[in-house]
Amino acid sequence: MLPTMKMLPNVITTCTRSWLGRLTLLAGAVAGVLACEEPKEIGLTPTTPVTVSYTDTLTVTRETIRFDSVRSNDQSTMLVGRYTDPIFGRVQTRSFVQLSLGSNFVVTDSATTNVTPASRIVYDSTRLFLDYDQLYYGDTTQTQELQIYRLTDSLNTTINYDISSNVPAEAQPLIRQTIRPRPNTTDSLSFKLTVPDAFGRELMALANTEAGKTTNPALFRAQVRRGLMLTTASSNQAAVIGFSTGSAVVVYYHVEGERRVRFQIFSLAGKRFNQIMADRSGTALANLQRGQVLPASATNERTFVQPGTGVTTRLRFPTLTRFVQQARVAINRADLIITPTRSTNDNIYAPYLMSLAELDEKNVLRRTDVTGSGTSRFGGFPFIVPATGPTDRTAISFARPQQVELRDRTRDYTFDMTGYLQSIVIGITPNTGLALVAPGGTLFPQNANGGVSDATQAFLTDRVWRAALDGKSSVKLVVFYTTSN
Repeated sequence: MLPTMKMLPNVITTCTRSWLGRLTLLAGAVAGVLACEEPKEIGLTPTTPVTVSYTDTLTVTRETIRFDSVRSNDQSTMLVGRYTDPIFGRVQTRSFVQLSLGSNFVVTDSATTNVTPASRIVYDSTRLFLDYDQLYYGDTTQTQELQIYRLTDSLNTTINYDISSNVPAEAQPLIRQTIRPRPNTTDSLSFKLTVPDAFGRELMALANTEAGKTTNPALFRAQVRRGLMLTTASSNQAAVIGFSTGSAVVVYYHVEGERRVRFQIFSLAGKRFNQIMADRSGTALANLQRGQVLPASATNERTFVQPGTGVTTRLRFPTLTRFVQQARVAINRADLIITPTRSTNDNIYAPYLMSLAELDEKNVLRRTDVTGSGTSRFGGFPFIVPATGPTDRTAISFARPQQVELRDRTRDYTFDMTGYLQSIVIGITPNTGLALVAPGGTLFPQNANGGVSDATQAFLTDRVWRAALDGKSSVKLVVFYTTSN
């Protein structure tokens, strides 16, 4: 028996009436033409009646899962700080980053191309500029002690770091300063922190050397081997702040005999990752381990999404196959409406974008095979529900993934599932469930050779925004379909 269906007589009747007058006029216009021809059969009455219906009773099951890992490698935002979430517990983030040389550190005498001897280059001071990227979670009215440590080893450019990665740092901070974050103001776009002269002079020594040229990044990394760790003091439970990779260490200097102040920028855009630690004790997710599944019945009919800690909701459609097999059904349109619980705290909010990624039976993302090499490298993309289709299981069918905004008025995410469900019905796509993922950063990141590479990090982001889905009404699948006997 089909799920509860609702007929659409009003729509059909209205449409018929509106066209009836027009068809009468059209009939009169062509009557003269038809009268001059021999009568002929111009159509047949359909032998199979067609019915347009819709249903919102297809079962959608929900369960909370935790991925084995969340890639945090080379994300576009450095996350620093900590805050407490009443649902997800205490969250702490630290950022690890290697300095990067954006331009050649070549010092010349004014108005000439003559290289200035090292003996005439005078070091002045060094500052660290941390630029907001307008991202924050938690209470930004609280002060925090920002701490910058030097790492004891370099970051490995061949490693894809995830949120659980760690690199040892020195015992004592290089910089510590109390700050009051103001990420939404235009008059406080960055923090300016004083850097010890010893570190500044170490960078100054790169002037007019091969290591100070952008043509030899490996030599630069060997010379400036130890990167930085950005964190906050352990006693603070205020907010996580996002800093952009446009942040930089700036060395100021002048040439002996000249009054003009010069500077060299070392950006925080080199190899980097965010470490994210969550203490869920006392919450419904206290015992959720990597790879584990919690059905909604085990969490008081609630399921959860927090990309940065690997927690998300898996959706299944167990009655879809039976629905289409019980009659000759064609899906005309299908909308999946996801309505998270409204947060009582404006500073702890849901993702502004959401996507749906295919999962296999083991809660691992399905993805395309990686093909090619170097600049022609392409593949590794997760199967993200596309805007149309898919028509097959190749990468090109998933090249336009849906990114759905949280609508201001209804506070929901609405996905067009028409083509995707049709692909399940005709056997192109396996009906093994979908995971809610929150896109962040560029959709098509590039590898070191400039080619399009693994896009997993575009969807499995390390942002700590979050959502809770409470009750069956939080996820609804509405299907408009045509049946024939």
